[in-house]
Amino acid sequence: MTRAVPPQPTGTLWRDWAIRLITYLNLIRSKLQFKSTDDRASEDGLILWDSTIGHPVVSLDNVFESLSYGENVNAAFYTTATHSAASTNTAYAITWENTALANDKITIADSPNTSRIVFGHTGTYQIDFSAELLSNNGSSKSIYIWPRINGSDIPFSTIVTSVANNGDMIVVSRSGVFEVEEDDYLEAMFAVTDTGLTIDGSAATAFAPAAPSATIVIAEIR
Repeated sequence: MTRAVPPQPTGTLWRDWAIRLITYLNLIRSKLQFKSTDDRASEDGLILWDSTIGHPVVSLDNVFESLSYGENVNAAFYTTATHSAASTNTAYAITWENTALANDKITIADSPNTSRIVFGHTGTYQIDFSAELLSNNGSSKSIYIWPRINGSDIPFSTIVTSVANNGDMIVVSRSGVFEVEEDDYLEAMFAVTDTGLTIDGSAATAFAPAAPSATIVIAEIR
């Protein structure tokens, strides 16, 4: 898209040019110029509309950074299912069956891919994850939990926890910041050294509601 160009002061009738200029300013006010391939972020503070990502950007330290605007893109999902491993030392994906906070920009993929949380909006997100673990035997055992984006493991992201006593229940959690593009998908993976260690919620009691087996909360921060 070409940039709007103000009317040039041509001719001898300056009043006509002034009218054209006022009309032009009324047309472009409150509108951002479209970012083109020729634009450079060498000067801080240049705000443009990036039609590639459908988002305004600002130049900062020689890079165009996206700006948040309008409604925050937030979502929260949880699962009440018991997640167990059929084999040890093998990666499995946690599936998500329930939505606590809905947003059409972040969704759970359709079956059979309900382990995938799909981002419909490019941005930087803080992601908070938690899971409740249950030991089903008296052996010492460990669980590994980590994120994948588009099927690729995220380096230096694994939670490792060990449990020994039969019937022990513990909660593990971690927060992280992720940069994603539109249509990227996130998965929470796990593996165990003993199949007697499961991701399992708690049933409701007379004095407390039930607990999910895992939760994930996503908030756009930039």
